[in-house]
Amino acid sequence: MNEITSPKRIVIKNDLDIVVARLQAREIARDLGFNTSDQARISLAAGEIAKLLSSKGSTSGEILIAGVSNEQQVGIQVITTKLMNGHTRYDYAATEKWSEDTLSAVLPLIDEGFVDQDDNRTTRVTLRKWRS
Repeated sequence: MNEITSPKRIVIKNDLDIVVARLQAREIARDLGFNTSDQARISLAAGEIAKLLSSKGSTSGEILIAGVSNEQQVGIQVITTKLMNGHTRYDYAATEKWSEDTLSAVLPLIDEGFVDQDDNRTTRVTLRKWRS
Protein backbone atom coordinates (compact mmCIF):
# COMPACT_ATOMS: atom_id res chain seq x y z
CA MET A 1 0.00 0.00 0.00
CA ASN A 2 1.54 3.30 -1.11
CA GLU A 3 0.40 6.78 -0.13
CA ILE A 4 -0.04 8.91 -3.23
CA THR A 5 -0.91 12.16 -1.47
CA SER A 6 0.49 13.73 1.66
CA PRO A 7 -1.72 12.83 4.59
CA LYS A 8 -3.93 15.58 6.00
CA ARG A 9 -3.98 15.47 9.80
CA ILE A 10 -6.98 16.80 11.71
CA VAL A 11 -7.01 16.79 15.51
CA ILE A 12 -10.59 16.24 16.67
CA LYS A 13 -11.60 18.33 19.66
CA ASN A 14 -14.94 19.91 18.75
CA ASP A 15 -17.72 20.15 16.16
CA LEU A 16 -15.72 22.46 13.90
CA ASP A 17 -13.02 19.79 13.58
CA ILE A 18 -15.70 17.35 12.39
CA VAL A 19 -16.62 19.76 9.59
CA VAL A 20 -12.95 20.18 8.69
CA ALA A 21 -12.51 16.39 8.50
CA ARG A 22 -15.51 16.09 6.16
CA LEU A 23 -14.28 18.90 3.91
CA GLN A 24 -10.73 17.53 3.73
CA ALA A 25 -11.99 14.03 2.91
CA ARG A 26 -14.23 15.37 0.12
CA GLU A 27 -11.43 17.51 -1.31
CA ILE A 28 -8.94 14.63 -1.40
CA ALA A 29 -11.56 12.28 -2.87
CA ARG A 30 -12.34 14.84 -5.60
CA ASP A 31 -8.64 15.29 -6.37
CA LEU A 32 -8.29 11.49 -6.69
CA GLY A 33 -11.10 11.34 -9.26
CA PHE A 34 -13.93 9.88 -7.18
CA ASN A 35 -17.41 10.60 -8.51
CA THR A 36 -19.67 12.93 -6.52
CA SER A 37 -21.62 10.08 -4.88
CA ASP A 38 -18.43 8.46 -3.60
CA GLN A 39 -17.12 11.85 -2.49
CA ALA A 40 -20.25 12.23 -0.37
CA ARG A 41 -19.87 8.71 1.09
CA ILE A 42 -16.22 9.31 1.96
CA SER A 43 -17.02 12.70 3.49
CA LEU A 44 -19.84 11.18 5.55
CA ALA A 45 -17.64 8.30 6.77
CA ALA A 46 -14.88 10.73 7.83
CA GLY A 47 -17.46 12.91 9.59
CA GLU A 48 -19.01 9.98 11.42
CA ILE A 49 -15.73 8.73 12.82
CA ALA A 50 -14.73 12.28 13.74
CA LYS A 51 -18.06 12.64 15.55
CA LEU A 52 -17.44 9.41 17.46
CA LEU A 53 -13.96 10.62 18.43
CA SER A 54 -15.26 13.89 19.81
CA SER A 55 -18.18 12.33 21.67
CA LYS A 56 -16.40 9.50 23.46
CA GLY A 57 -14.36 11.69 25.79
CA SER A 58 -10.96 10.44 24.72
CA THR A 59 -7.90 12.32 25.83
CA SER A 60 -6.98 12.95 22.23
CA GLY A 61 -8.10 11.86 18.81
CA GLU A 62 -7.02 12.56 15.27
CA ILE A 63 -7.79 11.63 11.71
CA LEU A 64 -5.31 11.17 8.89
CA ILE A 65 -6.66 11.26 5.33
CA ALA A 66 -4.54 10.31 2.30
CA GLY A 67 -4.78 8.93 -1.19
CA VAL A 68 -3.43 5.37 -1.46
CA SER A 69 -2.73 2.87 -4.21
CA ASN A 70 -1.83 -0.74 -4.74
CA GLU A 71 -0.99 -2.55 -7.98
CA GLN A 72 -4.57 -2.43 -9.28
CA GLN A 73 -6.38 0.46 -7.60
CA VAL A 74 -6.35 4.03 -6.41
CA GLY A 75 -8.26 4.88 -3.29
CA ILE A 76 -8.56 7.00 -0.21
CA GLN A 77 -7.69 5.99 3.32
CA VAL A 78 -9.03 7.53 6.52
CA ILE A 79 -7.23 6.53 9.70
CA THR A 80 -8.55 7.54 13.08
CA THR A 81 -6.46 7.23 16.20
CA LYS A 82 -7.95 7.34 19.68
CA LEU A 83 -5.51 7.71 22.56
CA MET A 84 -6.72 6.44 25.91
CA ASN A 85 -3.74 7.57 27.98
CA GLY A 86 -5.77 9.94 30.13
CA HIS A 87 -7.44 7.02 31.87
CA THR A 88 -5.79 5.50 34.90
CA ARG A 89 -6.93 2.04 33.82
CA TYR A 90 -7.11 1.02 30.19
CA ASP A 91 -10.62 -0.24 29.52
CA TYR A 92 -10.36 -2.77 26.69
CA ALA A 93 -14.11 -3.44 26.71
CA ALA A 94 -14.94 0.27 26.26
CA THR A 95 -12.34 0.61 23.51
CA GLU A 96 -13.65 -2.46 21.73
CA LYS A 97 -17.20 -1.08 21.94
CA TRP A 98 -15.98 2.24 20.54
CA SER A 99 -14.29 0.40 17.65
CA GLU A 100 -17.43 -1.61 16.89
CA ASP A 101 -19.57 1.55 16.98
CA THR A 102 -17.16 3.27 14.65
CA LEU A 103 -17.13 0.48 12.09
CA SER A 104 -20.86 -0.21 12.19
CA ALA A 105 -21.56 3.47 11.53
CA VAL A 106 -19.40 3.65 8.41
CA LEU A 107 -19.07 0.15 6.88
CA PRO A 108 -21.96 0.68 4.45
CA LEU A 109 -20.11 3.70 3.05
CA ILE A 110 -16.66 2.20 2.47
CA ASP A 111 -14.96 -0.86 0.98
CA GLU A 112 -12.63 -1.94 3.82
CA GLY A 113 -12.46 -1.34 7.56
CA PHE A 114 -9.88 -2.50 10.10
CA VAL A 115 -9.31 -2.01 13.83
CA ASP A 116 -5.90 -2.28 15.50
CA GLN A 117 -5.08 -1.89 19.18
CA ASP A 118 -1.66 -1.77 20.76
CA ASP A 119 -0.15 -1.91 24.22
CA ASN A 120 0.31 1.88 24.27
CA ARG A 121 -3.43 2.37 24.84
CA THR A 122 -4.03 3.39 21.25
CA THR A 123 -6.86 2.21 19.04
CA ARG A 124 -6.60 2.80 15.31
CA VAL A 125 -9.49 2.43 12.86
CA THR A 126 -8.57 2.36 9.18
CA LEU A 127 -11.16 2.89 6.44
CA ARG A 128 -10.55 2.54 2.71
CA LYS A 129 -12.65 3.32 -0.32
CA TRP A 130 -11.42 2.33 -3.77
CA ARG A 131 -12.19 4.30 -6.92
CA SER A 132 -14.37 2.30 -9.29
